[in-house]
Amino acid sequence: MRGLDVLAALTALPLCALSCSNVLLPPSEHGVVHARTMDLGSWSDFELIAHPPASTEEFGYLGVYPTASRFHEIGVQMGVAAGMNTQGLSCDMQTLLKTKYPDQPTPDDDKEGVFVAFVCEWALKNFQTTKDVKDALKNTHTVWGPTKFSFDQHFSFRDANGNSIVVEFLDHETVISEDKNDGKSGFGIMTNEPPYSWHIENVKHYEWKKGLAAPIIEAPGAFYPDHRFIRLHNLKGGLEEPKSNKDLIMNAVHLLNSVTIPPGLIMGTDSGEGEGEGDHTIFGMVYDHTENVVYYRSYDNQSLQRVRLSDLGLDEIGGAKKFLPIVNDQKWFIDSARSFRRIP
Repeated sequence: MRGLDVLAALTALPLCALSCSNVLLPPSEHGVVHARTMDLGSWSDFELIAHPPASTEEFGYLGVYPTASRFHEIGVQMGVAAGMNTQGLSCDMQTLLKTKYPDQPTPDDDKEGVFVAFVCEWALKNFQTTKDVKDALKNTHTVWGPTKFSFDQHFSFRDANGNSIVVEFLDHETVISEDKNDGKSGFGIMTNEPPYSWHIENVKHYEWKKGLAAPIIEAPGAFYPDHRFIRLHNLKGGLEEPKSNKDLIMNAVHLLNSVTIPPGLIMGTDSGEGEGEGDHTIFGMVYDHTENVVYYRSYDNQSLQRVRLSDLGLDEIGGAKKFLPIVNDQKWFIDSARSFRRIP
């Protein structure tokens, strides 16, 4: 790995995913869909970059890169904060405070090292399913990261079969949790600290309270990680059964709405000291793993923008990379005046 690449990652990723929400929709005949937010303070320099495969051993993918435009001219490769490949595998990076990574492997170790900033790139290039990622992390690769920077991250992987894993680094060990979206191993939801297992037990305890003879259950309305997790759980459980792929996508958008943080001085976020206006949602994404489509919207344009991976030439080996800023000049409204009809 080139020194400039590591330096760029160290510069960008402490700001990359301070608080985020991630939710997989209930199983449906109309597809496998999940959604996420990217929540930060006052930073919006993200780009979508389409990466065709470099060889027959790789897969093409669409990735979200932080501050990518700063490094185009000098040829530095940034790390992917979120993305999906042509096989329907997604990877999402989110902050988990107090993360402690395994040691960097030495040349004599039996595993290869993957720097934390490049985990999503590594996974999207090389794997088709969450099982593939899990097997590699158990048998052939170790994720490592710095100890002197605010670089605490964990990862959600989801695939076209509806399978999910959450990967965390606790006390210098890699912890892989299977989330079967079944209410036992997991709920198809990931936010931020505390670690994933705490949230699972917290939801189970919440459900226990609801089942008592005379319960009083609070409705969590803030944007702390545990509030967002519980809120997504409650709303997800009450969704209508989708009758089409569009219904499924709209269900995902409605869930995004429940955890989208407006710009400004918003109370009840997990902003750290000195973040000024605190967290707000820079962008939201909806992944359609079945159709290989990504929908997204930004804080200054709430209209959904759609990218079909098949339209980007991602099966062309050695093809040209393409990019589009997430905060762009696409239309942010539909002008409906001409669609009005005369009443007879």
